[in-house]
Amino acid sequence: MTKPGEDTPARAGGNAFSSADLVVAGARLRGGTAPVDIAVRGGSITAVEPSTGTGGRDAPPGAQVVDAGGRLVVPGLIESHLHLEKAYLLDRLPYDAVTLDDAITLTALLKKNFTPEDMRARALRVLRGAVAHGVTHVRCHVEVDDTLMSSAMETMTALREEVSKFVTLQIVVFPQDGLTTQRHGRELMRRAVASGADVVGGIPYNDPDKEGHLDFVFELAVEHGLPLDFHIDLSDDPRQRDILDVVERTHQAGLHGRVTAGHVTSLGSVPAPQASEICAAIAEAGIHVVVLPATDVYLNGRHDTQAPRRGLTPVRMLRDAGVNVSLATNNIQNPFTPFGRGNILDSALMLAELCHLGTARDAEYVLDMMTGNPAEALRLPAHAITPGADADLVLFDAADARGVLNDCARPDVVVKHGRIVTAKELPR
Repeated sequence: MTKPGEDTPARAGGNAFSSADLVVAGARLRGGTAPVDIAVRGGSITAVEPSTGTGGRDAPPGAQVVDAGGRLVVPGLIESHLHLEKAYLLDRLPYDAVTLDDAITLTALLKKNFTPEDMRARALRVLRGAVAHGVTHVRCHVEVDDTLMSSAMETMTALREEVSKFVTLQIVVFPQDGLTTQRHGRELMRRAVASGADVVGGIPYNDPDKEGHLDFVFELAVEHGLPLDFHIDLSDDPRQRDILDVVERTHQAGLHGRVTAGHVTSLGSVPAPQASEICAAIAEAGIHVVVLPATDVYLNGRHDTQAPRRGLTPVRMLRDAGVNVSLATNNIQNPFTPFGRGNILDSALMLAELCHLGTARDAEYVLDMMTGNPAEALRLPAHAITPGADADLVLFDAADARGVLNDCARPDVVVKHGRIVTAKELPR
């Protein structure tokens, strides 16, 4: 995990600036006051050195030079849990969803009319918003079921290649409607893994045979050497503790550090002493947690007639227990989340307010939840501002993390694979 103040100038030696493809001059690092110059070549950072104040240093003719002017530079933002093919569906709803069951039912109904062209167009709309707001990596959950069969997987796998110069997609094959309820569920999961899925997904709360569901996805992940990413415990019910089954199976399968759990909201309703023990168990298993505030707050707490619960997983308790916690957008303008514009900073600001993360140090942690923390969960080996790291950078007109959160503004510059990119360049 990136910690405040860890981004410090480092020297690569040699002639890094005179051979650079891109130079970011006079940028501010997190926790730093003196500006630095960053040299990039071949998609990687080759040097981070105290700024000379001369703009482009010794950059060769033809190199891109960005005068940061003291603005904050951070690694590219990461959407660690996003649904692409079921975004922007509000204009198709026969009625509004007010419960999780409504959302699942309505989405299953709408999926009958999804086409590859339609899914691609809506996914690109999401990605244009994400890239515009500084996202360079997305882990997307792509559904397989008896309605869609493999059409969403095929569409998103093809799209992964189309957009690779702008954003890196990690694809989770996801059985939203369960496995035992679907005639072709297991076959479709196996087919998706064979055809290029990066991660095996699971959703035990939406399957009548929870144990069979967990057996299958863990076995599939182990067989193919893939990580797991779950939708789990999305409720206010303190008795719903499927995460403990996942903890146990993670130990048994030897998958420490390779399992992610999204939502985990029922944990927020568990009495504090027991919740603390569960947080410690999650940490011991090395399970990453992704909090999805826009969806979780919208769906939960609806039946509380007084002092309604926020409906979130206990972020502070998880953090203090040593769990790696990230935040993400999840859904955009669909039955699960009728809000959103593709800006992960909106979710970050909502989370900071709901979890009372208001200090300057807290703001740094919230920024970690979009950069270093999800990089650890997605197993990105070099997501930092240091020589040898991938040159995925974002330049904000801000002095620090608090400024980034308070503005929720688009970054001034987004760099992917060492090249300045814009949302307008994405395919249509």
